[in-house]
Amino acid sequence: MKIEPLQPAVLEETRRVAAELFPWESEHHTALEAALFPEAHAEFLSSRRLECARFWTARLDGRVVGMAGLYDYRGMPSETWLSWYGLLPVARGHGYGTRLLDAIIKTTREEGRAVLRLWTTDEDEYVAAIRLYEKRGFTAEEYPALPGEAWRTLVMSLALDGAIPIPWLSIANRPELGGRVVPLAAAKVA
Repeated sequence: MKIEPLQPAVLEETRRVAAELFPWESEHHTALEAALFPEAHAEFLSSRRLECARFWTARLDGRVVGMAGLYDYRGMPSETWLSWYGLLPVARGHGYGTRLLDAIIKTTREEGRAVLRLWTTDEDEYVAAIRLYEKRGFTAEEYPALPGEAWRTLVMSLALDGAIPIPWLSIANRPELGGRVVPLAAAKVA
């Protein structure tokens, strides 16, 4: 598997992979473009309080089979957030997910970040990913539910500098979790 920064030549293929991995959400489509063309997506970045969005692709035999992003929030230079991390089913079970996560952790450490965070849910399809995060040293805190959520949302944090990360919920004026949306059933009722 080859891991490389997102390139314009594979944007559409990466968007298709993102749509397959995260069919219930659409922020990733704009986030991918914002990573490549930040000036054209300044409103997207600003509305989410992002300094920038960055992505890497995981490729097998030249085909994009996975992706991982980093969201860097304005005013939080010591942290970054793992976003839109996943592999297509064809690439799972071979250690590629571990390699992709380890590459992202290495990148954030080399940048001098103190904390790498992510959010996920405790739904069955994410159990293996949560185990991987925990094996890499991420710790979880429960995040308040949105109306209509029937699952727990977890914010997971990894200390990259040896210190214990400040819990996300105790950070004043924190941004909302990128990509998080009200479930369809609750949105229809509201």
